[in-house]
Amino acid sequence: MPSSVLRSVTLVDTPGVLSGEKQRTNRGYDFTKVVAWFAERADLILLLFDAHKLDISDELKGAIDVLKGHEDKIRCILNKADQIDRQQLMRVYGALLWSLGKTMTSPEVARVYVGSFWQEPLKNLDNSELFEMEEKDLMKDLAVLPRQSAVRKINELVKRIRKVKTLAYIIGYLKSQMPNLMGKEKKQQKLIADLPNVFRTILKKYNLAPGDFPDITSFSSKLREVKFSEFSTLSQKQIDALDEVLNKDIPALMEELPSERDSPETLRAKMGGAIGANKNVSAMPVPKTGTKYGKAESYESNPFGYGQDDQDHYWALQESADRLLPSFEALGPEGGFLSTQKARDVLVKTGLSKDQLRQIWNLSDMDRDGLFDHDEYVVAMFLCDAVIQKGRPIPVELPASVIPPSKRSIMNKGGP
Repeated sequence: MPSSVLRSVTLVDTPGVLSGEKQRTNRGYDFTKVVAWFAERADLILLLFDAHKLDISDELKGAIDVLKGHEDKIRCILNKADQIDRQQLMRVYGALLWSLGKTMTSPEVARVYVGSFWQEPLKNLDNSELFEMEEKDLMKDLAVLPRQSAVRKINELVKRIRKVKTLAYIIGYLKSQMPNLMGKEKKQQKLIADLPNVFRTILKKYNLAPGDFPDITSFSSKLREVKFSEFSTLSQKQIDALDEVLNKDIPALMEELPSERDSPETLRAKMGGAIGANKNVSAMPVPKTGTKYGKAESYESNPFGYGQDDQDHYWALQESADRLLPSFEALGPEGGFLSTQKARDVLVKTGLSKDQLRQIWNLSDMDRDGLFDHDEYVVAMFLCDAVIQKGRPIPVELPASVIPPSKRSIMNKGGP
């Protein structure tokens, strides 16, 4: 499937969760242990629920229990929501949150995406606009996943380095407290018994974080199995090497990741020239979903586009949209949207005053989400060009022909 999201994301689907009498079926393996194994390695965990089947079986509860510690990765999907009307959906959504609240111990409310997540048309169009926005939000969540995954792995590396550094200080301190000849065993037992004070001394001496220390109970039991006198002495050279990794190498690695501060040129370099390198990528036939949400598809039977007499489809800025598409993609949109910071930086570079840019932003960000999709980006560039190149005043409101067809339903309602 020609989707930019799928180029850097791997989806792993688990077998269906058993409920009722089926729970007595022997799978032949420990399902919850397998779920726990995947959860540790996954960057995003999707829990799917059907709108007409919300019961949380014992097996599902067991699977959710082993996800503890990974709450930040979990997203819930309420699927097949088009099979119920608006009032029923409100009750089902509330019931799902209530059930999850009893099962998941996280203080944060779980993010639940509501909709019908397949290509078939909706059976009930009462909530079609909501479902369409929810699907876009889910795609944005998946689109930014690769960078979030890289950041999470780097954070995990930092945690491990800090723990290794702390452990080195502990081992070095215990080694330094051992006598050279007599009473080694007695001294070791005394140090283990006084381990809380040992930890406190090391923490103050080397200015370490309490969270980097191991669990005292389990660490004490492991220390009883070894001899302190056989420990290596603390190597300051190795400690300095760890500090250099934390203070120089890790920040340099973070700078290599794409970020909102990147210019199109630096972004292109970080992506290895992938942006705009393959001109055929944008020409791939992306699946259309207009009919799914009860809208007419925007297929163009005429290769020269729509005429002004076709008020439903005509857009005065269509040629500008085609021309500006490469520059929009070069800015590195995530899930089809430029972040607030990226969109702001583009507008600031035009050299217009702050007051003018504020007016242009209000006119361009038609759905008021603080982001720019391609259509909104085109409108913003059109307004900037009209002021800079043609000396025109910024209009109080957008002319109907300048409003993208994708935003007309929002504008007709007076904005979101």
